[in-house]
Amino acid sequence: MQAFLTLLTSFYLTMNPVNIKSYDLGDFVFILGEDATDIFTYYQVKEMHGLNLADAKAEEIDKTKGNGVYIYGLTNFDPRDKKLTAKAPYKPFMFINKKHLKGDFTDITLINHEASHLSLIIHRWDVDKKEEEIVSYAEEVTNKLIKKFNFDRFKNKK
Repeated sequence: MQAFLTLLTSFYLTMNPVNIKSYDLGDFVFILGEDATDIFTYYQVKEMHGLNLADAKAEEIDKTKGNGVYIYGLTNFDPRDKKLTAKAPYKPFMFINKKHLKGDFTDITLINHEASHLSLIIHRWDVDKKEEEIVSYAEEVTNKLIKKFNFDRFKNKK
């Protein structure tokens, strides 16, 4: 039954394309989505890493009621990576919610924030021995993504 549901979901996603773009960038998968629900759609799950699709769909965020989630970006292990290896075929991901991109410097700080999380995953949180590698890797990823996806477009504004 689960295989049938997975096939049906895959068929539905194929027949109803969403604006999710994914790019295998070697150590990780970079995912650009239109809103907070796209990361769940991409992995075909209803929950992952303490977040869930129902909250991502919420019209408003109300912590007193326990609903809603505000995802600018999210970086973590592939939800299928049960052993937390961060290796192919279950590479970690960096997700950016395009809904929150503003076309200014905050886009770069968002990318750098998520790249820092990614670097910690890639370097197994070994900050005591790999502090410089962690920071340098985050910078490299940030610079690569800014250049590849034109996240620095604000520089041309007057």
